Amino acid sequence: MNSTPSLLARLGRDYAFVLPGFFISLFAFALLVPLFALALGTAVIWIGMWLLPLALLVATGFAELSRHRMRSWGGQLEQPRYRPGGTGVTGPLRYLGDPRRWLDLLFETLIAFPVRTLTFVVSVTWTAGALGGITYVLWGHYLPRGGQEYPLAARMLEALTGGAIPDAVATSYAVASVFTFLVGVFFLLTLPAVMRGLALLDAATTAAALGAGPTSEYPLPAAARVA
Repeated sequence: MNSTPSLLARLGRDYAFVLPGFFISLFAFALLVPLFALALGTAVIWIGMWLLPLALLVATGFAELSRHRMRSWGGQLEQPRYRPGGTGVTGPLRYLGDPRRWLDLLFETLIAFPVRTLTFVVSVTWTAGALGGITYVLWGHYLPRGGQEYPLAARMLEALTGGAIPDAVATSYAVASVFTFLVGVFFLLTLPAVMRGLALLDAATTAAALGAGPTSEYPLPAAARVA
């Protein structure tokens, strides 16, 4: 039996990995940045000395979620070792001496959010281009034209034919529909490769910060692997 996932299954897995990452990172950023800032601002009165360990623990929770999501996508990460907290009132202060937890905080606040914003925007844009292009004939006629009928398609056609096509034809809805359909087909055909690249970008970034190098049923390129 062939265990290689189908193109649609692989695409669905990439979507499930890429799209939720933005919302998770947005929530983590909105929670961790104010908490960390509050901890620094109140450190002089010692309140912040207990808020800092809390921020690190929350960051570690989000880092564990990032690892879990990557494993669900198909990658494997070695679980890092964390320094345990101590006992008593000052026990949580031991977390402050754990570089691993500080790296989790750095990743979840300054690295993951920009990367996952980029992957989310590109994935949504590419998907909209594919679906919107191939269905343009159904809804494009209702768009306002701004005084000129389908200028982009007309200019492309005139450039390809040297102006031999009459303006009435070049600016027609039929030409615009065919042109937009072809653009949509291009986006649709390249969508699996684009989503794969976006998933690999997220995975490589996660592996570099949170793990010791993933192995996957969809292997990362050599440049994206972390020794």
